[in-house]
Amino acid sequence: MKISAAKVGMSPSAVYQLKQRPEGAAFRIGCAAAVLIARTRLADELLDRAIWGHDETTELQREDGRSFVKRRRIDSRLGLAMLARLDRMVETRARAGEEMLAQIVAGDWPGFLMLFDAAEAARAAETAPDGEAPAAETSATDAPAGLAAALALWLAGRDNNANPLAALWRGSEIANEVAQISADFGEEPESAETPEEAAAAMTVWFDDHADDWRTDFPPPDDFYGEEEGQFGDPAYARALDDDELERYEVLRDAETAPLRLAGEAARRAFFCLPAPANDRAACPASAAGRAAQGT
Repeated sequence: MKISAAKVGMSPSAVYQLKQRPEGAAFRIGCAAAVLIARTRLADELLDRAIWGHDETTELQREDGRSFVKRRRIDSRLGLAMLARLDRMVETRARAGEEMLAQIVAGDWPGFLMLFDAAEAARAAETAPDGEAPAAETSATDAPAGLAAALALWLAGRDNNANPLAALWRGSEIANEVAQISADFGEEPESAETPEEAAAAMTVWFDDHADDWRTDFPPPDDFYGEEEGQFGDPAYARALDDDELERYEVLRDAETAPLRLAGEAARRAFFCLPAPANDRAACPASAAGRAAQGT
């Protein structure tokens, strides 16, 4: 962190303060992605140390002056521990949130940096005199596609204003640029489901876990039974009351009656069973067999 802060001309305390503020959400995610990217360099350095070791210099104080002792040492336990920690960060599936965004940004680091270049080009275009287009604007327009990191930041927080990441697209140049990029996909947002459409989708089903019938229809005023959630929730479900269960069984019997009659006839014909009226001639094969036995 000290090296990174020195590169951008900031103190470590200023870096930590910026990472904690809402307007520093992009900076915080970028820092996390940079740590993931640094894993490759650390792995190469540790591999070199594990094979060849490293020089360690020790200063000795004597009465006649100082002397230095240099020795080659192979000890990378601390580095291996850091590598194992970074391996867990990379190989473990991140939870939804900033950890997952950091992995996305690390996979599209040039696109993440390109987002800020596009914002700078938009700012320069606003301050340029009429009729003059800055050179940066052309490079931002001609930038190759693949801004997955930028789109991830925008898509992750556009529907959650309580998220600190919402500061990224609230009236900023980055927000305007990413909104333009996302518009290129051309997908219309799905319209909200109307009450009529939601009511038409309500039904009755058998719940294997509860071993009972369930429905998402609104409960009667005098309903007293098992409910999962409250009516209006996406996963709302409840048991049928006695009247509903009785009427639903009647409806099911009426729907399956033709199939039951046809299936019963097919069953009796297949197994050569007598008809309900005890018609012995219902199965010709059986009649022929009995006749052969009588002779």
